[in-house]
Amino acid sequence: MAVSGGSDSLGLLYRLSQTAGPARLVALTVDHGLREGSAEEARHVKSLSRRLGLRHETLVWKSDKPATGVQAAARAARYRLMSNAASRMGLAAVLTAHTADDQMETLWMRRARRPKESSAGLAGISPATLFEGRMWVLRPWLGIDRAAIRSDLAASGMSWIEDPSNRDVRFERVRARQALAERGMADMHTARKAAARRTLLARQAGALVQKHFRPGSDHSLHITLDLQQPPQAVLLALEAAIGLCGGAARPLDRRGKAALEELIYGNRARQSVTLGRALLRRKGTELTIMRERRGLDRSTIVPGACDDWDGRFRIRNLDHRLPLTVFADAAHPGVPLFSRDFGASSPIWRLEDGVAGGFVAGALAGRYARILPVYETPLGQALADTVGAAAFPPCPWTNALAFGGQAP
Repeated sequence: MAVSGGSDSLGLLYRLSQTAGPARLVALTVDHGLREGSAEEARHVKSLSRRLGLRHETLVWKSDKPATGVQAAARAARYRLMSNAASRMGLAAVLTAHTADDQMETLWMRRARRPKESSAGLAGISPATLFEGRMWVLRPWLGIDRAAIRSDLAASGMSWIEDPSNRDVRFERVRARQALAERGMADMHTARKAAARRTLLARQAGALVQKHFRPGSDHSLHITLDLQQPPQAVLLALEAAIGLCGGAARPLDRRGKAALEELIYGNRARQSVTLGRALLRRKGTELTIMRERRGLDRSTIVPGACDDWDGRFRIRNLDHRLPLTVFADAAHPGVPLFSRDFGASSPIWRLEDGVAGGFVAGALAGRYARILPVYETPLGQALADTVGAAAFPPCPWTNALAFGGQAP
């Protein structure tokens, strides 16, 4: 359980301690070190956890803090620290106390950016999300409002911490919160419809991947276009394929989506296009997607470490003395090559030579290897199966989709 000390997380912690029992629960508090008093707040949560008979750990964000985008960087650091802790302790999942208020704030911000009701973002916060292919984050309170949580806490005699950043209008979420307070909480019916639509599209797209996507020896994808299928499902499958072959951290923007749609459903004037670091070539109903030649970095993995190369392969250096160098094949940019500094006679290894080279490497299922909303699990797993990536662990909350953001 991720516990900040605020009312939402303390409320969920209190209820979980009663229902799950202390033996099955660990409280994790991230100290971002962004303001005075954060360490004292973490100690306060530790004290409360002990009163409830729970194990508690404080996870400290020690790296340099960025000058801009602080909240986004803090969120990424928070999930990374919790993921490492979950792996170390063998936890089944991490729960967060996102509420109906958080959901409505998120929807307000996303609607302000993309007002189209068909936008995937209008499904809101997912009730379950897999991070880095290993940690499920579950959000069971997306249907419960903050006022009810605070009322329950007050009745139980528990106090909570008020984060001053929740009143800082420099942050978009705070401005969203104020706007919602002024016009009242809107109904989440639209979000539930969007989530259901997103789930259906992911299933349709996953079926297309299984039937029509074939991997190439150069780590390209060869696709037979089935234009009789729903266009949104076809485009979703192709966007996922671009993410897999290109390895870009961000999904396609509006211009990129429009270019993809033009290539598939337009006047066919352009038979090739570069999107998301991937080159797409079309010939009739056959489409090939491969990594473009630009932006291919040469990386070094320190002894004993694990790292992702080009957003497409996860590599572990098994040698505890020598670094491992990873670079692209000049003839086939989608193919990684490996070497060590043995001088002029250094051999060059390929993926299949991992035993000889002292490394383990495997393909990643695109951006889904970093973050996989439970809605899109069918598509993510279909991609993983296609490229021989490791299977994603099943969501331990089997009813996550059934609730669709409602209280279990």
